[in-house]
Amino acid sequence: MIKYRFSYAKYGEAKYVSHLDLIRLFSRSFKRAHIPLTYSEGFNPHPKLAIGLPLSVGVTSECECMDAEIDRPLTKEDIDALNRSLPLGIHINGLLELIPGVKKLSDIRWAEYRITVVCDPVDTKKIDTFTDRSSVIVEKKTKRKTEDTDILPDIHALSVSGVTDDGLMLSMILSAGSSANLKPDLVLSAMEQYIDGFCPKDYDVHRVKILSENGTPLL
Repeated sequence: MIKYRFSYAKYGEAKYVSHLDLIRLFSRSFKRAHIPLTYSEGFNPHPKLAIGLPLSVGVTSECECMDAEIDRPLTKEDIDALNRSLPLGIHINGLLELIPGVKKLSDIRWAEYRITVVCDPVDTKKIDTFTDRSSVIVEKKTKRKTEDTDILPDIHALSVSGVTDDGLMLSMILSAGSSANLKPDLVLSAMEQYIDGFCPKDYDVHRVKILSENGTPLL
């Protein structure tokens, strides 16, 4: 039994595959590629496979992380076979053996996003100074309730990274993981609320990096 961390990209139509469907998809793809996953014991055994930070439906990524236990060492040929068995839009782009000292999936603290926004021209200085305020109070929904929440502590960085013909490109580093998880669409909603003239007509979200507390990527 060997523990590995896989990095994979999710793009195109695959961005509409849900988290639970993705786990089932990977399990079937490992089987088709003849890669023997380790299974749990008991009445209902399941593959020892875990995705680090579930990706919202409709969001693309180049940096997703998945840990899996395999019954034998993996080769480049195995990864090639796995990629051939995966559907278009999901691609393994990195592999790391999990030896002592490697960050755990539970160490995820931040995620970096690139957001392409379709909007009318707006003063970019207002966006770059958005996080200079003392608080950013928005209505945030959880599984149990809806309440006013200050999301400013969960915004590590936010800036304009480019200007396009029909809008802007934004860069955000937001809280992620089990202790706190801030989604880019809530930040955009807050920006629309607080920034005069900022009114997104449409946007695309792409995850660039998954980071630990000290800013180190997990792979």
